[in-house]
Amino acid sequence: MDSSFAVVEAMQSVAAASMDGSRLDLVHQGRALLSSATGFNWFLILVAAVASVLVLAGCVYLLVEYQHPEDRNQAWWPKIVVVLSMTLAIWTVLLFPLDVANTQACSQSISPSACTYTLPMHQLWYACFISNLVLVFLIIPFTLFFYEADSDYTFCQKVKGSLMWTAGFLVFIILIIVIMYLLIGYVVYPTQQLTSGVRSMNVLKNLASFNNSACIKPLRSNQSEVSVPDYQCSAFSNTFRASSWKLRVSLPVYIMAIQSVLGWLVFLVFAGVGLVAAPIDWLQEFLGRPKAVITKSEYMRRGQIMAQRAKQIMNMLQLMRRGERDRRWRSNFQKLQREVALLEEDEYQLERVFPQGEDGEVRWVLFMLGFYVLAVMAVVGFCLTCMWIAQIIAYMLPPVPLSPLLNDMFVALDGVFPLFGVLAFAIFCLYLMVAAMKGNFMLGLNFLVIKLYPMRPGATMMSSFLVNTALILLMAPAIVQFCAQAFAVYADGTSIFDVFGNQVMYLIGLKYIYNLNIFLYAMLAISLLTAIFLAFRGKKVWKRRNPLDAYAMID
Repeated sequence: MDSSFAVVEAMQSVAAASMDGSRLDLVHQGRALLSSATGFNWFLILVAAVASVLVLAGCVYLLVEYQHPEDRNQAWWPKIVVVLSMTLAIWTVLLFPLDVANTQACSQSISPSACTYTLPMHQLWYACFISNLVLVFLIIPFTLFFYEADSDYTFCQKVKGSLMWTAGFLVFIILIIVIMYLLIGYVVYPTQQLTSGVRSMNVLKNLASFNNSACIKPLRSNQSEVSVPDYQCSAFSNTFRASSWKLRVSLPVYIMAIQSVLGWLVFLVFAGVGLVAAPIDWLQEFLGRPKAVITKSEYMRRGQIMAQRAKQIMNMLQLMRRGERDRRWRSNFQKLQREVALLEEDEYQLERVFPQGEDGEVRWVLFMLGFYVLAVMAVVGFCLTCMWIAQIIAYMLPPVPLSPLLNDMFVALDGVFPLFGVLAFAIFCLYLMVAAMKGNFMLGLNFLVIKLYPMRPGATMMSSFLVNTALILLMAPAIVQFCAQAFAVYADGTSIFDVFGNQVMYLIGLKYIYNLNIFLYAMLAISLLTAIFLAFRGKKVWKRRNPLDAYAMID
């Protein structure tokens, strides 16, 4: 019905324009009003398709750049899972700017119920979160168990063992989610309850002057107010009282909330480190770039040194096989694993400073251009990190925001051109994902269980890819929830804000974590510790040494 009125209004405005004699303006105005009524935008679909392809291509490049030579031309199923998972994680984050652009497709004068939006965002969000859940807790664990199964097992034995481990893990997760949903799967909204008889609506003007013990006086037939005795007024003592409204939340929304909380536990660590360390690391890589290609004789000399180191590692490994496995043996084995990792990294660096093949010069030029791209990323990263920290401090932490900051900037950019604000919004959301991924890669060799699955360029096994991809995928819902909280003004009215802003924030048990900003304070504390750590320890924290030091002569 509302859409019909919108079209009729458009037709009336077209008729009015024709009476003025401007037939060309008439056609343009009619099309514009009709477009604002439907909200359908083919350009938005085109942008979404192009962005999706670019994200997919970037994930494939990341896989090729980081994969270990032993996994080249094999392990195709884990590679498909890794590329699909990383792509879905980035798509989930970029779906938020797409949700904003989809909401803005309709004019503000048009009722949301009368607008036919370009994309069904509710269905897309549910599809992304369900796919995220299936990948993290089903497909990736099965693939990891299958990939790490004993090589002596047959294919059927690998599948059977992987299914058993995955089923046990999945049953455990489902039981936790279902039990929590049945017990505390409710949202509690604070409400102000009003109890009164039939009365003039003018009394609502003085609503703020009533206290909890006030009562609305009844009326006589002649509509004149009378005084009410205290014993009668006591019956109306609960006329205005604070109350709460408890509702059962839908299971998909509750699953999205659980995903967000689990993702926050990982996100606050990796993003806290990445926001500070990522631009510093990019700048250090640019400053430490090689200045020229080494000669062939120098390449052969360094290759011989690396061969000697590899031989020493093999000798140590043979000695350890014959030794007793005690506490000292474990310590030596960990040192040996680190030496192997350093040798693989040195081999990767050597191949970069001496590109081989007929296209060696082209590869060297592209190699050097990559460092200048890192320099630009470092400058932009420093700016975005400072703006993110300012947004957290000024808008997200205070009970009453000091300033909308970036929300106002996005609105102002939309005033210049409709897509400028959405583009800037997408850049801030995507940078948060990039910083979290960078923090994950940088902490790969330093954090407890994660150190078993390090991410190293040119030397990353598929098991490491699967574990770290699961962590990245787990962080995606937390990043979306974080952006929804940080840009509540700009993202108001979107489909995902209705979930995270109006439901998750009021869930029993979880609302205290968000209302007290526990995650935000923890992330800022980790960022501060990272900055202090880098200031006192410098480059050696993240870079074990200059890559050229790996080629020093061995005595």
